[in-house]
Amino acid sequence: MSSIIFHTEESQVVVATDTLVTTMDGEPVMFTTKAFVLPHLQMIIAGTGFAGFLGKWFIEINDRMLVTGIDHLDYHAPEKLAELWNSFKIKQNIPDNWTTTVYHFGFSEQKGIIHNYAYRSSNNFKSEQILQYGIYVKPECSIPENYELPKDFKIMMAEQRTIQSSLPQEQRTYIGGKIQVHHLMQQGYAVFSLDKFEDYDENLNAMFENFNSK
Repeated sequence: MSSIIFHTEESQVVVATDTLVTTMDGEPVMFTTKAFVLPHLQMIIAGTGFAGFLGKWFIEINDRMLVTGIDHLDYHAPEKLAELWNSFKIKQNIPDNWTTTVYHFGFSEQKGIIHNYAYRSSNNFKSEQILQYGIYVKPECSIPENYELPKDFKIMMAEQRTIQSSLPQEQRTYIGGKIQVHHLMQQGYAVFSLDKFEDYDENLNAMFENFNSK
């Protein structure tokens, strides 16, 4: 699972994700990128859930699809995502109750403003357009009044981590590594690491220990 926080306006999108990958029991496995830019489509894609699926979707879009933009891609995405997920689940031996969600953010090739879509495996990747602009957080946390981005991403993710640590282990979302920020504007992109969590080195050491013990 993952943290994702995004703020959308007609003219820009800012997306923040963590980078930690764990087992279902919370054992650190690796760090990874959970959002990708598609400059030729003026888009960002991001994902939560089972690690590795978003990368497969990025390759599918970038290497195998003839689309003109986010709205054209939306027409094909539900069917393509469902096919890719079913194949991915078989290859990775993923239980049926495990889920993933993919988000698309980008400038509409028809209207020239930001459009946003969510596709959830729990809903067979049906297209869900996110019509209201503003801020969205997953998993839950409070949103600071008069929040400032990107600075307040760390405050919100820190609270997400606190909330998740209080839940039973089987219900937790594990958040860690670094805070990666993707900013899409009409003139281009900015991608950078905002900060890293205080247990970054601890998780990194555990990853190598787990790898070497196999």
